[in-house]
Amino acid sequence: MVVLLPIASISGASAAGPALPAAPEPPTPALIELAVERGELDRPTADRYLVAALHGDPVPEAYFSDTPFRGTLPLLELRRRLERLGPGPHRRYLRQALHPVAGIGTDDCGGAGTPMPNTRETTHFYIEYGAAAIGGGLTIDDYATALETAWNKEVIEFGWAEPPPYPPNPAPNNKYPVRIGGTGALVYGFVSNSGTHAGFVGDNPKTPWNEGDAHASCMVLNNNYDPFPGEPLAALQATAAHEFNHAIQFGWGALSGPNVPDYVFIEGGATWMEDEVFDDANDNYNFLWPTFERDMGEYGSPPLANPYAYWITWRGITEPHGTGVGGGGEDIIQRFWEKTSRNEPGNLAALDSSLQSEGTSLAAAYHAYAIAVKFNKPCGGGYQRPYCLEEGPAYVAAKGPTPTHGAVAMDSTYQGSLLDNYALNWIELPQGTDFQATLTNTSSGGRFRATIACDTGTGLVIAPFTGVVDAGESAFVRSYDGQACATPIAVVTNVTQTAANPSASASRPYTLQMTAPAQPSNLSLRGRDKRNKVIAKGRLNPGGGGRVELTLFKKKGGWKEVQSRDVNVSIGGGFKSRFKAPNAKRCRLEAEFDGDLARLPSSAAKRFRC
Repeated sequence: MVVLLPIASISGASAAGPALPAAPEPPTPALIELAVERGELDRPTADRYLVAALHGDPVPEAYFSDTPFRGTLPLLELRRRLERLGPGPHRRYLRQALHPVAGIGTDDCGGAGTPMPNTRETTHFYIEYGAAAIGGGLTIDDYATALETAWNKEVIEFGWAEPPPYPPNPAPNNKYPVRIGGTGALVYGFVSNSGTHAGFVGDNPKTPWNEGDAHASCMVLNNNYDPFPGEPLAALQATAAHEFNHAIQFGWGALSGPNVPDYVFIEGGATWMEDEVFDDANDNYNFLWPTFERDMGEYGSPPLANPYAYWITWRGITEPHGTGVGGGGEDIIQRFWEKTSRNEPGNLAALDSSLQSEGTSLAAAYHAYAIAVKFNKPCGGGYQRPYCLEEGPAYVAAKGPTPTHGAVAMDSTYQGSLLDNYALNWIELPQGTDFQATLTNTSSGGRFRATIACDTGTGLVIAPFTGVVDAGESAFVRSYDGQACATPIAVVTNVTQTAANPSASASRPYTLQMTAPAQPSNLSLRGRDKRNKVIAKGRLNPGGGGRVELTLFKKKGGWKEVQSRDVNVSIGGGFKSRFKAPNAKRCRLEAEFDGDLARLPSSAAKRFRC
């Protein structure tokens, strides 16, 4: 599995929550990048070690890990660095290492153009493989079947654009080129956009628009998945679906140019696709859990975070719209990539627009996912979409429950912070007691959504806060019944979207205060017509000031609103106002009290002759 770097919690707290589970050791590319971050390795040396890791050649022990990894993005980053380098020995080395020169040919799908002794053609793939036996009890038929299943699901059933052939030198019969073998022992596989049968195309003829930067690609799959986590067949199936999705991304021109998405869209999306194609493989369980308090907008490329683990976010957002079927949740991600391919506003804007086509928004879908992934309950009975996950219990069985970020006691305040552009916190609330919860955005920016959610064992109790909380604002759950569900969790998300592709995300502080619950309130109301004036009087109990909204209606066929105004309530609870009498025989007054920290909302109405 690939876990690139555990990130410490970003939010502060008045009481610490349970410790986050220890992450497995990062793989070799991540250890190398971490060493660069710390200043231990210079870039040229690090790149030599990365090339060695992709080949399975030795690297110094300090930077070696036996955690398997996927090679597409490390290879792509090497190529991007090559494009930016000026003349010098480092550039000369990368040119040799990343092109079919001198038999190295990493970027030529492992073979520097040298044919392998065995070939297999399927409906859509031209597969080369070596004389060495395929390991893990697998056969060439297993590889062919996994690849064809990926094509049939992603291209034919889902309607994603097929990767283009490479016009200067296509693989035989214009089929997609795949090589089995030629990777390091710990590399699941990779896709390259340069080589004998791969390179710049510009316009993918398989789409109705001109991408301008589409690439043909080739794929390498490991020839032995026995050392990888789980069953070898599951690892092969997941890799075939994952890497073929990268081939589609290259073919859309989505991995080059100014509109390249963040790694969570590239790698998290390809890992999500594994589940759409091979629902029972579940190799993606090995990557759970992501760093939930990091933001979607700038989750980060390796080694800052684990982009593969972000597949669970795409699963949670898309699952309510259907899984593993054309026209289901996959449509949301397909539209995202098509917008990116057209160089329309990308990342967050493209995803939000894609969700709006389904009648929701990224802010709403992300918050619902934040509730679902905390509890991971299967759908059915009292657990209904969008607050359930089909395979939620299996996620927990594989990686343990999702960890909370803190806890707050009665008559205390939790102090936390969340990054802009979609990040979340889970806070444990007082158990077995009634309370009022007040969420306050203490920042100059940010937009918070919050819900109290609790699992009764037969369903979720959902108590949304009174509104979205912008800078300086507060929202409430005025009275939570601690006997109805004993283990409540505050789900807090920052759903501010600062840009389509944000270059940075600010951390926004907030407080979550627990106090005694608000008490019921009662409104009394009277109305009468006197000298062409409607006199409205009433009382709010208990008193203590505040404001009441008064609305006057007249009867003209149906009830029609005449006028509405806010009226101050005295400390003793009384309020009074006058309206100009309407031209009607019957009138109605309505009074609305929205509630406050001490009192719950209430309303009253009165009909009278006018």
